[in-house]
Order: sequence, then C-alpha cells, then structure tokens
Amino acid sequence: MEWLNYDTRKFFLFGVRICFGSWLLYVGLMKWISIGPGAFIGMITTEFDKTWSPHLLNVFLAWAIIISEPVLAALILSGQKARLVWTLTSLLMFLLAIGQTILMKPDVIANWQYLVLTLVCAALSEPETKVE
Repeated sequence: MEWLNYDTRKFFLFGVRICFGSWLLYVGLMKWISIGPGAFIGMITTEFDKTWSPHLLNVFLAWAIIISEPVLAALILSGQKARLVWTLTSLLMFLLAIGQTILMKPDVIANWQYLVLTLVCAALSEPETKVE
C-alpha cells in the first residue's frame, strides 16, 4: 500500500493509470471478443462511408482504433514510458472525438473529456531522460 503515501501528482497518475487503463483494456478487448474485428471494421466503415471521409481511410482508422485501444491500455497499465503512452492515448482520444464530430453525434462531449484527461496525464508524467 505504498501508493497511499505518494505525493498528489504521483497519486493522481497512479489512480488514473489503473482506472483508465483497465477501462480502455476492457473496451478494446470487447471489440475483439464480442463484436469481432470484421464486424467492427464493417460498422465503422458503414457509418463513415456516408460522410466525406474516403473508404480506405475509414478502414485504416478502424483498424488503428481496434488495435491501439488494447495495446495502449496494456502500456498504460505497465506504467512504462508514461509521457509517450499518455500522449499517444490523447491522440487516439482526439481521433475518436473528431470521428464523433464528423458523424455529428452529440456524445462527442464525452470524448473531449477523455482527451483532456489523457493530456493532463501526459503533462503530469515525467519526461524520459536521456542516458548519455
């Protein structure tokens, strides 16, 4: 229970790492297990093909989402290279927010909250130091 003695910044990052990492891992794995990659890619491309976004880009981004969610979640939970991982996660959250905006869905607000949270975690994480 050493984490109970962490300073404020470290305690916040630890808590978000465990909670957000677990949630993102669940979300990512459920797409592979419950929906399946083919059905997920089909669902995304069907929705976005109705917009100005080109089909090939939609397929690429759907694969990027389904792969990056569980991978980033595992990296978040590991605690390694925290600033890099949180920065990549914030880019994913931005991608999801832009996607909801393109689809003109009102639940885009939740994606912006995740984006802000992940950017705060990236900003509060220690930068990697170079070993010379």
